[in-house]
Amino acid sequence: MITNPKHVLYGGMAENAVRVFGVPKLSSGSYVNVLTNQEKTCIEEALGLEVNALSIYKKQDNFWDNFNVRLTKQDTVLNLSRPEDYLKYKVLLANKNIIASSIQELEDHPKASYQFVIINEQDETKKAKQNMSNIQRCYKEFGKIEDDAATLRLIIETITGRATAANTKLDWLQTKVNELIQADSKMFLKIVSDELLPTKVLMKKAIDAGHIAYRGDQLYLRDGNQPLCEYNEVPTLNIAAKFLSNPKHQDILFSL
Repeated sequence: MITNPKHVLYGGMAENAVRVFGVPKLSSGSYVNVLTNQEKTCIEEALGLEVNALSIYKKQDNFWDNFNVRLTKQDTVLNLSRPEDYLKYKVLLANKNIIASSIQELEDHPKASYQFVIINEQDETKKAKQNMSNIQRCYKEFGKIEDDAATLRLIIETITGRATAANTKLDWLQTKVNELIQADSKMFLKIVSDELLPTKVLMKKAIDAGHIAYRGDQLYLRDGNQPLCEYNEVPTLNIAAKFLSNPKHQDILFSL
């Protein structure tokens, strides 16, 4: 519930707090199998372990009984070319109710239970100049939208998870975005460089105007109660934005 990025407990953890994650267990009591057979064989060889040392079915001296991953409030960097780090990565992926597997997964299928997100280095923005720092890049992007109250509102709400009033003053929005840049420049860059951001801003305006309605975290057109998604999809914000950006749905986009 803490929204001030400067607060010591911002983000849900104290500075020195540690969360420990092991391999989840099935209802039967056995471990979830986090490795494929090929991965298991390769890592056993790389670590000099006996054959089947990484089997989840061992009754005695089970490797996974004492294997866990410690996460802190700061970034945890894993090099997946290192066997130990790859094992940690696979364990974190298996804790899928608490740890989002990617930014895309977090946006497409948001869960209230998510507390961490895995970010692939290749997914981060790479278009900035070689020697430009994250903060410099943030303010370059901020300069393009600093007078666009609707876009600033959406960025703030996406990062903080809290709604802002439609009549919030521009200077407050600018100050708040500045605080968020200082607190988490990577997250700001990820959101501001989202190609769907303009569509999401339009959707936000349509929500304020009463043309789009929320049901929980799902979006529907009020006219006809139409879900903003394809068949068998869930109309979350990101899915709905993709739906409206699809050329075959331009009639709905233009009507909004």
